[in-house]
Amino acid sequence: MNPSSLHSQPKAFSHLYIERKVLDHPKTHAIREKFSASHVIIIDHYKEVFNRPNQNFAAQSQSKNLILAHKEGKFLHIGSQYSDGFDHKQFFYASSVMGCLYDCDYCYLQGLYPSANTVLFVNLEDAFQELTPYLDHDTLVATSYDTDTMAIESLTHQTAQWLKFAEEHTNLHLEIRTKSANIKALKKIAPNERVTLAWTLSPQHIIDKYEHATPTLQQRLKAIQEAIAFGWKVRICIDPVIYTEDFDVLYPPLIESLFSIITPESIEQLTLGSFRLSQSHLRSLKKLRRSDIAFYPYTVRDEMATYPEPIESYILKSLLPKALQYLPRERIRTWQRQS
Repeated sequence: MNPSSLHSQPKAFSHLYIERKVLDHPKTHAIREKFSASHVIIIDHYKEVFNRPNQNFAAQSQSKNLILAHKEGKFLHIGSQYSDGFDHKQFFYASSVMGCLYDCDYCYLQGLYPSANTVLFVNLEDAFQELTPYLDHDTLVATSYDTDTMAIESLTHQTAQWLKFAEEHTNLHLEIRTKSANIKALKKIAPNERVTLAWTLSPQHIIDKYEHATPTLQQRLKAIQEAIAFGWKVRICIDPVIYTEDFDVLYPPLIESLFSIITPESIEQLTLGSFRLSQSHLRSLKKLRRSDIAFYPYTVRDEMATYPEPIESYILKSLLPKALQYLPRERIRTWQRQS
């Protein structure tokens, strides 16, 4: 069976699992109203559902359920070596949602979580309390590291909460990375110079084959145009680059298409980076047997799997000159594994 044939648009939340502890939380009430037709199951702890053994990630991806829970322990984690802290003194990512509405074959979440369901921690106010002691200094928080927060914003309103908190703390910088085309929430909020919206773009062929349930390239570009028009700072991420035999006819033209629609002056930065994943997460992807991405002959060094150095260099040597036709070098970020 072709792995891509396993994918279709997932059904949204036929079941709601709700921890007893959050039954009376205002966000729980709002979500129950929004999904009044969903079957509600009361649980003591989200791990009863999310961490149970012998789950089928691929099957769950076709009909994801929502788990409402109270986060115990840390919301904030030190930014990973696989991500860019953009030269900020302190770089954290916030883990307020586990799982993602989208279903990208290359996503590390498939190797991280036992379930394709989504866990929403409703007590985001505790994340702000945890973060406050760090805000005497310049601090970057990536709010969409473990999920696509914009994709689920109409349900959670967590992006709006983060933006309100950032208004009140002048040392706080936010990166909100997304593939979503829904920016309704951003139209209701004044742009903040310390907030960057970072859109991941891929050629449409790559989206069709590997980025299941995500908006099309044209839908993302339209959302970017609208966000820029409203005054938001935007970063474009052609990262991860998925190398295929059609690379030369897919990726360089993507940069041309981007700047035929978006003026270079309106972009804060462009980032370029090839696919990379921890070796442990790659092993988990292989076990799922969902996509050819998992079975590429990557090289592994220091627990990081990525393309062999000649291919990795070729990706950058092909895309960087194309990007330099539109942007100065200081506005282009590149990722390449160090020798």
